[in-house]
Amino acid sequence: MKTRNITITCSTLCALLCLLPLHLFAVCPPAAEIEARATAFLEKRPLDLYSTELSLADAYCAQEKYVAALIPRFGQPIGYKVGFTSKGLQERFQIEGPALGVLLEKMLLPDGATFSLDSAYRPVIEPDLVVTIKDEGIMAAQNELEVAAHLDELRPFLELPAISFTKETQLSGTTLVACNIAARAGVAGAGRKVEATPAFVQALADMETVFTDETGALLQKEPGSNLLGHPLQAVLWLIEELQARGETLHAGQVISLGGFGKLFPLKEAGKTYTLTYMGLPGGPLSTSVTISE
Repeated sequence: MKTRNITITCSTLCALLCLLPLHLFAVCPPAAEIEARATAFLEKRPLDLYSTELSLADAYCAQEKYVAALIPRFGQPIGYKVGFTSKGLQERFQIEGPALGVLLEKMLLPDGATFSLDSAYRPVIEPDLVVTIKDEGIMAAQNELEVAAHLDELRPFLELPAISFTKETQLSGTTLVACNIAARAGVAGAGRKVEATPAFVQALADMETVFTDETGALLQKEPGSNLLGHPLQAVLWLIEELQARGETLHAGQVISLGGFGKLFPLKEAGKTYTLTYMGLPGGPLSTSVTISE
């Protein structure tokens, strides 16, 4: 019987390895360390860094077990959050691009809700946007217009993450990924049906996101395009990430697309914050949250 010699170059091998799912390269932190951080989060205590530096694959492995420990308190997964969607946050936390976390049922609060400062360690607020998936056909979308055709509605969203580490802690993006990108809560306003038209899709990029307090003071004003160039680019990124994992988006899932600008520390009870989208077809769209002790 003849044998055939096969030569594989380094470049070919690297290309083949790049096709493998990220989780295959993960070295998950010890289960006891993950459980300790989930417990600290639930008890509103500061979290410790992991004992070893985490790769992104390691961080996602830790995230899966961390989220599982939160389910008894916050309910089942209802969707995803896309984090690090602005260059500023990517640079601040030394991460190359977006990352995903998991949204749990009780994290989503209704418009006008009250959020207690005592709900988390180092809570912050971030102007954001959520969309609801219409059908699984979205997994075939290649551009923003095709994404829009498979979305049900969009809602203004004030995310209320919890940094959960002391101010002195040197945080990296992978540290936050391991802790579910600081997901804690968020207030979502009334929805508006997404229109799969070029005009509506362009309006999402052109709209102004206006963040104010109860006095009317302007805290931040950023265009929709501040989020990855276009908010629906976050969905396209998520589709690619889930495809690499062999996973699928489903009808009814809620996706937080990421922040339009900065994170604002929450320090004072009695404040009310409002996020308004200006420039969308159908008029302004807003949501608000009141902060209590």
